[in-house]
Amino acid sequence: MNFKLFTDSGAGLTKELIEKYDISIVALSFIKDGEIYDSNLIGSEQYYKDFYEMLRNKDNLSTAAANEFAFIDAFEPYLKNGEDILYIGFSSGLSVTYSCALKAVDTLKEKYPDRKIMAVDSLLASFGQGLYVYNACLLKEEGKSIEEIVYILESDKQKYNSLFTVKTLAYLCRGGRVSKMSYAIGTVVDIKPLMYVSEKGKLLAYSKVIGRKRSIFSIADKVAKTIIDPENQTVFISHGDCIEDAKLLAKLISDKVLVKGFTFNYIDPVIGVHSGPDTLAVFYKGFDREETVSSTAEQTSIAK
Repeated sequence: MNFKLFTDSGAGLTKELIEKYDISIVALSFIKDGEIYDSNLIGSEQYYKDFYEMLRNKDNLSTAAANEFAFIDAFEPYLKNGEDILYIGFSSGLSVTYSCALKAVDTLKEKYPDRKIMAVDSLLASFGQGLYVYNACLLKEEGKSIEEIVYILESDKQKYNSLFTVKTLAYLCRGGRVSKMSYAIGTVVDIKPLMYVSEKGKLLAYSKVIGRKRSIFSIADKVAKTIIDPENQTVFISHGDCIEDAKLLAKLISDKVLVKGFTFNYIDPVIGVHSGPDTLAVFYKGFDREETVSSTAEQTSIAK
């Protein structure tokens, strides 16, 4: 039975992936001066450039989730057409988007009792959510049923790792992720937090280093030591308008371990508002999330 695959713009998918796998996107939004702007739905590079220019200009931006009615409007045409729905959502640990989607699912199940309408909480964000969606697309290509795909996604969820660092603590401080004192001290001594998306889908710090290059080297080491079956997986890297740092991270990983390939994209505005320009993140399948960050095997390289 055919089904339509949905995600939301928090996944930060590239134009190529959206078009190749015919993925439908429900827009999250950011707000500037009281005006609402949809996140990037088609992967336009200029859109991202313009957004990060706003951040660097210190424009006052905030974000908004998609509501129940946005999901109903997105899903219903396909249900009317006799198609089933699989939605893979932005982490419930970071946004109310997924809970709004569930309300829409409940409403539509009553209206379309013969249709399958399934939702999966990725407990991921940004291109990590995108990687989760990408692997769902590969399973669909293999001919897996909607139920089989949901089972595999749920079974493997904790294997999806998200590691990232930021160039400045200012945006995390503004969002309440770090204290004002930590921000002040960190700025003076150039502390870079190493962060991850936890098993409950929240953003947490697992370590910290001094300096930007050390943070990138440290993340590359962590990936190399915790990735599983690297030759058969594509590693996703997203960035806050710092493609050269993203390419450096890919090279450092490649120097340590052979992977199938890399896919790059900008961090979506709904994440970027809270992480800031020059954020750098990597996403891959490896050890369970908590095992990855608690691993004592890591020996961080020191950039010269």
